[in-house]
Order: sequence, then C-alpha cells, then structure tokens
Amino acid sequence: AMARDPTVYLIDGSAQFHRAYFAIRGLTTSRGLPTNATYGFTTMLRKLYEDEKPEWIGISFDLPGPTFRHEEFADYKAHRPKMDDELAVQLPYVRRVCEVFRLPMIDAPGFEADDVLATLACQGVLAGMRVVVVSADKDLLQLVSDDVFVLNPGREGSGTTLYDRKKVEEKFGVPPDRVVDVMALAGDAVDNVPGVAGIGDKGARDLIREFGSLEGVLANTARIKRAAYRQGLTEHRDEALLSKRLVTLRTDVPVVLDLDLLRRRDPDRSAAHALFTELEFLNLVKEYAPSAITTTLHRDVATSEDAVRRVIAEAREAGQLALAVVAEGREPMRARLVGIALATAPGKATYVPLSHSVIEAPDALPPGQSLELLGPLLEDPGVTKVALDGKRARVLLSREGIRLAGLGFDVLIAAYLVNPGRRSYDLADLSFEYLGERREARNGAGQGDASFEGAARSGCEEAEIVLRLAGPMAERLASEALESVFRTMELPLIGVLAEMEETGVLVDRSLLAEMSQEMEGQIAVLTREIHALARGEFNVNSPVQLREVLFERLGLRAGRKTAKTRAASTAEEVLEDLAVEHPLPRKILDYRSVQKLKSTYVDALPALIHPETGRIHASFHQTVAATGRISSSDPNLQNIPIRTAEGRRIRQAFVAEAGHVLLSADYSQIELRILAHLSKDATLIDAFQRGEDIHDRTSREVFGPFSPVAPDEQRRRSKMINYALLYGKGAYTLARDIGVTRREAEEFIDAYFARYSSVRRFIDETIARARETGTVRTLLGRLRRLPDLNAKNFQVRAEAERQAMNTPVQGSAADLIKKAMIDLDAALRSRGLATRLILQIHDELLLETPEKEADMALALVKEVMEGALVLDVPLVVDARLGKSWAEAH
Repeated sequence: AMARDPTVYLIDGSAQFHRAYFAIRGLTTSRGLPTNATYGFTTMLRKLYEDEKPEWIGISFDLPGPTFRHEEFADYKAHRPKMDDELAVQLPYVRRVCEVFRLPMIDAPGFEADDVLATLACQGVLAGMRVVVVSADKDLLQLVSDDVFVLNPGREGSGTTLYDRKKVEEKFGVPPDRVVDVMALAGDAVDNVPGVAGIGDKGARDLIREFGSLEGVLANTARIKRAAYRQGLTEHRDEALLSKRLVTLRTDVPVVLDLDLLRRRDPDRSAAHALFTELEFLNLVKEYAPSAITTTLHRDVATSEDAVRRVIAEAREAGQLALAVVAEGREPMRARLVGIALATAPGKATYVPLSHSVIEAPDALPPGQSLELLGPLLEDPGVTKVALDGKRARVLLSREGIRLAGLGFDVLIAAYLVNPGRRSYDLADLSFEYLGERREARNGAGQGDASFEGAARSGCEEAEIVLRLAGPMAERLASEALESVFRTMELPLIGVLAEMEETGVLVDRSLLAEMSQEMEGQIAVLTREIHALARGEFNVNSPVQLREVLFERLGLRAGRKTAKTRAASTAEEVLEDLAVEHPLPRKILDYRSVQKLKSTYVDALPALIHPETGRIHASFHQTVAATGRISSSDPNLQNIPIRTAEGRRIRQAFVAEAGHVLLSADYSQIELRILAHLSKDATLIDAFQRGEDIHDRTSREVFGPFSPVAPDEQRRRSKMINYALLYGKGAYTLARDIGVTRREAEEFIDAYFARYSSVRRFIDETIARARETGTVRTLLGRLRRLPDLNAKNFQVRAEAERQAMNTPVQGSAADLIKKAMIDLDAALRSRGLATRLILQIHDELLLETPEKEADMALALVKEVMEGALVLDVPLVVDARLGKSWAEAH
C-alpha cells in the first residue's frame, strides 16, 4: 500500500450529536437521565478510532449564543425548534465523553463548528496535510478538494461514505465548489436559509450546471426558459445573494491548527470507566474497567485433615467466611454436591473436594470426614457467612446433614434489592459493577465444569469475589435505605424458604393419573364440538389453521395483529372478544385451559416427585418479581387457577401424609386493606373497621344510583371495579371485564373516585412522587425503579404509571406475607411444634400439621398472620383444615 499522507481528522461534533439523538430512541439511565445521543455519539467515536486509526484528530461544537450569520440575517435558524430538553441535558455529557477520550475540542464564539472546521481544513492543506472532515452535514461538502474529504460515518451497521470530488458530483449533481451556489438557490429549510421562491434542489442543480454559478444565473435571468424561475430570480435576487453568504463557510476564524495538540492520545481509562458507569453503558463500562488481575487469587486445595483444620482456624479467627458450594445440577434438592470453597481474606481461597474421582483427586479425604470437620464451623452462628446464593448453599448442605447458620450476607438478594427490575445477576456483572473488575462471564460455581480443576477454580473464584463484594454492596444498601428490609426481611426469609423447599409437599399419584385420563376425555369431547362448530376438522393447536377457520371460513372480524408476523392474532384476549359473536372461540378457550392444566400440572407433577423423599420440592424465588412477591418453579404454584373447578381438582392432588392434615390460611382482601391504609381513605377505613363486606359497601355507596341490576351482579361489578382501579386498569379494559359500554365504565370510575376521593389523591401523588425520584417504595421500604415514567412513548409511560401505583400496594402485600412467614416460623419453633410451612401462593400459606396439633396450629397461624403488621385497618385471615389442599382452601 502507498504510504499515507499525514492525515488530520476534524469532527463536526454538533452534527454527529444531533444525528445520534435521532438514530437511537428511548435510552435512559435507571435514574431517568436520557442518554441516547451520548451513547450514539460515543459509539460513532469508537468506530472512527477503530476503522481509521487517526494520528491527528480534533472536534468542534457549536457554542450557545448568536453567530455572525444571525447578525447578517436575524431569522437565521429561526424555525429550528428550541433544542429538545432531552437533547440539551446531554450536551455536557458529550463534552465529557470527548474529555475522557482526550479528544481536543476547538470552538470559537460567534462562529459555528462548520466555520471552525473549514478554517482548520484550510490551514491543514497549506501545511501539506490531507484533511478528513467527519460530518453528516451537506454544508461541508463545499470543502471537498484534492486534499480535503468528507467522511459520513454512517449509523451502526450501515456503511461509511467518503466524499471526494467525484462522489460529491455524483451525489449532489455539481462539483464541490458549486455546492454553495445550489444551496443559495434552493435554500435550506433546516437553517431557515431563504433561497429563491419556486426553485427546488433539482431546479437549482440544472441552473448551476447551465450557467456555472449563482452570479452567472443572476446575470442571465432573461435567458431562462421557465417563467416561474425568471420571476423568482427577479424578485428574490437579494435573498439569493444573502443565502450564498449564509451558506458559505468562513476560513478566517481565529483558531490555529496545532498538530502537537491534535496528536491522538489514549483515552483516560479510569475517567472513562467512571463516566460510563454513571451513564450505565454496561458494555463500555466493561471495556474500560481496570482488568481483574486474576493472578492475584492464590488458590489452595485442602486434601489433608491438617489443611482442612487450618482453614477452619483461619475462619474462626477472622470471624467470617465466604463460601461457594459447588454442585452439579440446577435444582438444589437434586444436585450432586462436588466440593466447598472457602475464603476468609481477600486474594486467597481454599477448595475442599468432596466427590471427585480418585483419579482426579487421589489424596482427598473421604467426603464424610471433610464434612464432619467442617460441620461445626458451618453450623456456628458466631462465624458470619457470606454467599452468592445462600438458599442454594443451605439446601445443598442440609441434605448432607449440616444446618448452615450465621448467614450474614447474600449477594443475589442485595443486588435484587438495589434494582429489582434487572433480569440477571451474573457474578461477572456484579464484580464489575461493585469492584470495577472485568471478568469473563461464567455461570456460578458448579453450573458448568464439574471436573476437579474446573470446580476448584470456579469455586475459589466465587468465594473470593463474594467475600470482597459484601462490603461495597452493604454500603450501597445502606445508602439506598434498604438495609432494614435486607436485614429484617429478606435474610431471615432465606432460612424459611430453604426449609419449605427441603420439606416439600405430598401429591396423590393415583389421583393425578385418574385426572389425566379424565382430561384426555374432556379434550376429545371438546375437539369434536370444536370441529362441529367449525364445520370441518382442523388441528386445534395450530394458530395458522385456527386463523383460517375463524377469519376466513366463519368470517369473524380480525382483532389485533400479532407483532411479529402481522397476522390476525388468536391470543386469549382476542378470543374473549370474539366469544360474544360466536360460540367457537369460547370452546377454544375451554380446550386451551384444560390442555394447559393437563400438561403443566396433571402430567408434570408426577415427574417432579423426588426419588428419595417421595414428595415434590418446589423452588421458591426471592429475586424474580419486581414487586417483591415470591415466585415458584417446578411447579409454578402461582399459576394454578383460583376459582375454577379444574384448579380445585389440581389442589385435590396435594395431600397431607398419614396422621397429618393440611392447613390453608389466606389474607382476606389484603390489597384493598393496604390501599385503605396507604391512602388513609375514611370511607374505606370505616368499612373495614366495621367488618363490612367491602364490595357490598362499594356497591351501595357508588353504584346504588346506577341502573338497577340484580344484587349479586351489582356486587360482582363492584368487586371488578375495586380491583380494576387497584391494578390501574382503564375504562376500556373495565368495560370489557364487566360487560358495559366504555362510557358507562367511565361514569363508574368517576363515581368511584368521587366517593373514595383520598384514593384518587393517593394515586396521583404516588405517580407524581415516582416521576420525580424515578422510584416507588413499599410500606417496609422496598424499592422499585421506574425509569420509563418519563418516556416519550405513551404506552410505555402508561405502563410505568400503572406499576407506580400498583407496586406500593402489591409490594406491601408481599412485605406482609414475608413478615408473616418469618414470624410464623419463629412461633412454631419457640413452641416446639411439628407443624411446618410447605407452600406460599400469593396471599395464602399452606402448612402441614400433625392431627393432634391441628387446632392449636390453626389458632396460632391466625393470630400470627393477623398481627404481622399493624395497619389502620384490621387484618383478617381465613384459615381451614383439610386432608387435601382443595379441602382446606
């Protein structure tokens, strides 16, 4: 390749910043700061550095305030709307990006960035340099010459265009030195350059090609064939000349091209890391992080009794230890324990192998002996333990007969409390976020490589990072006022949930087999009925065939389209809407619900029975739902339908073991009670204090004056309305739910808020406060971040508002049930009862109790649950006993 002439790159900062703003939409930090332009600008800059590897580089921005063009033409840029606030707030950040890249900024008051670039380009050419101007702005094409090029860097993924003379002529229709003449005739709406009325881009190009220049066109006006052009040029001669002056770039700006100043320097990595952390550009934060010095981790393997005793002594002396329990398999009740890694001081960790083959770990102690030595340390509450996932560690150890005690910090739960909306909690991300270290993303210990070397490496690394994470994460919890919910609620809950997982619940296999047969029959009957209604057979499970039957064969009107394929949707709500017009959609819904229950529960539950315990051990998750609610998997209990006959059938299969009964206890109307407490609404509080039926009261208070309907129908509507408002449903959804017109639904809502005025005020204030802080909190101080409250898109914003009003209510209900579980566990223990918590579903707790304890347990559960929090309204718990969950429910 030819040796490249020395080239200087000059960036049009303002043009690239504007362009980035419109290219990427809706990017904000969790605190609601818009970052789309900053991000787009940063990626453009990095791409430029990577592709061009510039040796000399500078950037210029327009400064605020008028320029010489405004003095010449007061209306210059007049129609340009005031810069969007969302763009204006990002300007300082873009300048900071240039600072961390150590990219020199050259600006001159009274001139635009383009003039600064034109002047520098001129000086560069005189100094014998090649100049590349980086911009997407066509004004700059006038600078192109044998030595000056314009580079339009293109968006992410699209190509870059380099304009030389030939390319300008090809794209613009005239050579570079005639660009200003074309713009003078055509004008520029963006900058409010007037041009000549009646002459557009094409006309301007034709005229300049014919007469050579603006002056040539003006001298030959009489010879122009088109009357409109002749008239325009005669009347607007001065505007044309003014326009040419406005679009011509100045090359006499008081700036100097200083090559020493413009020599490219490496970015300031630590400043870049800090800035990108603040802006939450996670991929860039990773890139500019100080690399983790992995060699500093000193790894030991304890294979002798002395070595294990030495680690135990170190831990006792330090008073704390981080542990990583390495196991093969996802579900802790079924996973195989492989080894335990311990860390007591930064920079070192020790791996105790437990079940590796003799070939891999020839001199390891027998696992029984290692566990016997470690047991007393792990069970000592006086030595604080920190872990990535304490519940998993606890369940795994419990299966080996060790009761882990003294858990003082759980990394996953801390990360969840700080931001409950995040999707994953990868150890690499956390070590990066809190310690500023870059690591390879890897699954937690024992999710991957279970070889001796792999387990020792991943276990030691996890334990050592966790040890160092605990401090900064605890500080973050304290600074966000989350310390108390962490200490008093989430940490103690780990033990309660671990025990529920270990205990499990008994299911009746033969009943499930019988139900499976029965449902098979139901599905066959429904299929026949569906085919009859559809006037022909088709595959009911195929959306494509169903679409054809509904919208083509039966001619029902298509509702919404699916997002991906734009085909008519056959989703549940669409079928609900269509069911009004034709019986087939209702049958399809029945078919789907039977089929779903059969596959999700009836056929899946037997496969989940543990080979050793004969029971099902669901996993309970504390770090999934953004509202703070507990979720469950294998099986997901939260999805069992509450009121249907099928749901009841499935609950029949959950049974108590011999000599025991099940005890189901659930909070009555908990969310409405919490709403009454939070909103301080006198009418609601009064109804609950008198022990009235709240739906009857709403029915009397609000809907008495409306058209008379049967009392039970009126109560059903009132109930729907009470809950609709709680979940932030609008009139449209409510109208569909209760089968009234949208107008009536609006009247209902107005009537409701007129009666419960403090509820309206509470909702409005909650949303307003959330919009200011970007967060909402529950009764006990749990936090949820809602950056979308300021989104431009209406739907996105409306959803965030719904979450803002719903989270304090739902999240406080979650706080309450968690507090009740912790209190209940303590009460059962302190009285030495054998009754045990086995499941948690929404606002309900399920316990298994020996028959002889049942009555005592029933009274105790009611008392503890009703006293878990003191609110302005009484808490009411319904509790029942039964041989099966259905009987007790």
